[in-house]
Amino acid sequence: MRLWPLLGVALWTACAPALYRLEELPVSTRFGLVVPGGVLLARWQEGAVEITRFRLVPEAPDRFEGLEALGKRLRAQLEGRGFALRCETFNPLPFLGGPQYTLRMARGAEGVGVFLKPLVEPDTYQVEVAPADPMPP
Repeated sequence: MRLWPLLGVALWTACAPALYRLEELPVSTRFGLVVPGGVLLARWQEGAVEITRFRLVPEAPDRFEGLEALGKRLRAQLEGRGFALRCETFNPLPFLGGPQYTLRMARGAEGVGVFLKPLVEPDTYQVEVAPADPMPP
């Protein structure tokens, strides 16, 4: 009879949902862009272009549903910093050079370009972020 409370606690903890501490992976220090649930695979810089390869944690509760959703999350971060959309493209077709997501935004005289593409492994991506002309053609 004395074990019933212990048994109840054991069952409650065994059935409790797993709590994840979602880390934010910085993908652009210049523009303050982060990817929640990203695990760094590689990071380098070519001139002014910040390039980051990362993997998304499959068990993360706030998981993205594909390339376009991830791109829109980065767009929302830039909009929150006062950038306005200049152009956005999403190409899901491999025979037309895709899949890829591109984004151009501007804030005054400052512009930013984002290029996002999936890599071969599932849930892995490469994002390139660079200063850009605020008035693209």
